[in-house]
Amino acid sequence: MATEPIRNAAAGERLWFIVGRWQEYEGEGRANVLRLLGITAFYAVHFANYLSLEPRTASDRDFHLAVTFLTTAWCGLCGAVLYCRTHGVFPAWLKYLSTGCDLVLLTTVLTLADGPRSPLVVAYLLIIVLASLRFNLQLVWFATGGAMAGYIFLLGYARWGAVPGWPKPDMSLPRYAQTTFLVALALTGVVLGQVIRRVRQVATDYATRLERTRGG
Repeated sequence: MATEPIRNAAAGERLWFIVGRWQEYEGEGRANVLRLLGITAFYAVHFANYLSLEPRTASDRDFHLAVTFLTTAWCGLCGAVLYCRTHGVFPAWLKYLSTGCDLVLLTTVLTLADGPRSPLVVAYLLIIVLASLRFNLQLVWFATGGAMAGYIFLLGYARWGAVPGWPKPDMSLPRYAQTTFLVALALTGVVLGQVIRRVRQVATDYATRLERTRGG
């Protein structure tokens, strides 16, 4: 009957939605662990660099305290995500909230540091990669767009912005360096998006072949 393919397609979409939600749940847990490891690793690098400063100026101490405060807030995000997962609270928007917080906190740290000149800008790429662990294409787009917007904000801040009472180092970058990093962010999102599409295709092909094998 003509309605049979439609029913099969609807059933397939429903099954994929269920599988996708389970993968989002598992992926959120893995992303949260990796988020915490990343925060710890980067803060350890910062702390080691702070201890090596001699002499330490007042601005160095202020920056260290600001980074420590933001790192603590970031760890609080990890705790909140862990609480939600262990207590069965997993709304569809949680992955967007956690990813958005990652982007905002990273951009804030970079604003107080060397802006687009900081080597920590590579963490934008890590946030996009973490988004792909949830196997949700829309989240990868969200993370990619948010990372590009955060980097563009840093470029604008480097040229025109200033925090009252906060020393602003030279954050200028050549135009080609700015463009190269933006292209890298966009291509990272595109590649990971294609990976997610291929995963779904592989799962569909495997299910089809398995059904044919059983039917044969």
